[in-house]
Amino acid sequence: MSSIDGSMVNQGLIGMQRSQAEMTRSAEQIASVATAPANEPVGNQDVIEPLLNIRAQQQVFDSSARVVQAADEMLGRLLDTKA
Repeated sequence: MSSIDGSMVNQGLIGMQRSQAEMTRSAEQIASVATAPANEPVGNQDVIEPLLNIRAQQQVFDSSARVVQAADEMLGRLLDTKA
């Protein structure tokens, strides 16, 4: 694997891992709001921000996955060319 392909794959995987961690963190925030004691006031903002973050991180995850896919395709073409 060339260093460029390896670097692209690594960067894509790092992006996927980071966005997954952010989505998990946001989901935990939403769960904590949902399980808050009844006597604690809950505002819409407590749920809206994590939901927006999950949506944004889904897009980051998808973009990072496309980077990995592009690197895979590039490597495949390189191997086909050398074969």
